[in-house]
Amino acid sequence: MDWKNNNKGVMTIEACFLLPMLIMLCLFVIWLGFFLYNKTLFMECAGIAAILGSQMAEADNETIGTTVNNRARELLSGKTVLAEGIEVRVTVDYDAVTVGITGLLRIPGVVFLTDMGLNNTWQLQASQTAGRHRSCSILRGIEHFRKEQASG
Repeated sequence: MDWKNNNKGVMTIEACFLLPMLIMLCLFVIWLGFFLYNKTLFMECAGIAAILGSQMAEADNETIGTTVNNRARELLSGKTVLAEGIEVRVTVDYDAVTVGITGLLRIPGVVFLTDMGLNNTWQLQASQTAGRHRSCSILRGIEHFRKEQASG
């Protein structure tokens, strides 16, 4: 038997092993891109909303919380990719405003072989904090700065 001329079908067998792995790798990279996009979007929206809350330093905590929550939801609306179960949490303290956003990114189970009882969701989380600068603390800071300049 001549082995050099009898290699028909070898490429087909190799392709049966390599193509599914390449397809899964490409889909993993695409889903990783979705995850990173949503994570970055959550961080940006939380930061912008927290800064808005810090600029409302003289308002009461409930008003700040409601305004910041609405602004974060407005910034997120229609911009996420395949994210679901999005929750916005706002915490307003005396000296800081914290915005936390969480959500889930569902992975197609058949593609990533997660239908075998494994977790088929990636959790998205982002949290940003901005300090509340009240006008009295700003005035005290300016006065302190002037005294330092005058003495130095």
